[in-house]
Amino acid sequence: MRGIIIAMIYTCGLRFLALLPAALAVALAGAESGHSPQLSPAENTAELVDILPELIQLQELSARATSGDRWQILWLHQRISEQVLAASLQVDATIAQIDNEIARANEVRGYLADRRDRTVNRANLLSVIIGGGLGATSSGLQFSSNLNKPAAAVGVSAGALSASFGLIGIHAQPGKTTQFDFDSNMLAEFFDRPALPDSHYASTIWTFLNRPSPTGPADLTRKQQLLQSWVQVKRIDSLLSADKIDRLTSQPSELLKLSIGDLEDRAAMLQDVRARISFLKRDLGKLLESLPAPAEFSASSPIDTRLPDRPGLQSR
Repeated sequence: MRGIIIAMIYTCGLRFLALLPAALAVALAGAESGHSPQLSPAENTAELVDILPELIQLQELSARATSGDRWQILWLHQRISEQVLAASLQVDATIAQIDNEIARANEVRGYLADRRDRTVNRANLLSVIIGGGLGATSSGLQFSSNLNKPAAAVGVSAGALSASFGLIGIHAQPGKTTQFDFDSNMLAEFFDRPALPDSHYASTIWTFLNRPSPTGPADLTRKQQLLQSWVQVKRIDSLLSADKIDRLTSQPSELLKLSIGDLEDRAAMLQDVRARISFLKRDLGKLLESLPAPAEFSASSPIDTRLPDRPGLQSR
């Protein structure tokens, strides 16, 4: 048993040593040009999840297609698949946290909006009922010439009350404010605000957001594009709108009051972040699709399951 364990350790060590030439080639290419070498989309994604040397070695071994390299090819496939799966799960976890914050923000916004709508609707109904009733009374009093002055007074009262209820409805239109008691502020890191423990982005995702999009402006990262779009659609007036940003990135301990508009903007901005992060899963899928097919084992070339003979190693 001890011999088997030592042989396995020795074999794994050789595999890791085999990755060094590919890693050195990437590093030297970047050093000679003074910047990162031009990479394909699949290689960019591989670099993002720290498997670029493995991808390069897999491409080289698959091009040679010798039977002696098939175990190494399978190991590289497994290594790359595991890293891609880990990155994909990180994306899923981040999207789940964002979805929970969006759901909570929409729930609180819906509660405040319902209360506002009830107040506005009641004010409008009272304006119609009281204004109409007093208007009818004023018209009836005018049938008698002796009641012209009371009729005029009732008519003025009807107009004044209708206007008052209209003003009440306008005043209630913004709705009430409330605290956002949910332990999540996934927008905080976008504005360099303190983030809650569950609201930090994984390094892979944060690096993805801080890189330019292949289909977007080359001088703007994905994060900068989001910030620019939020200013353009007036989610925030500018990146210097400290009060608005504080409410968008608030945490329960700050006891800030959020309005219906604040909660709506927060949910909409989180939707934008969610959509942008989802593109990473597309890139991970394309990376897997670009992998060379692993070597097939045919009946004419049976698999040798024996441990390699090494000097000084004996099976026990």
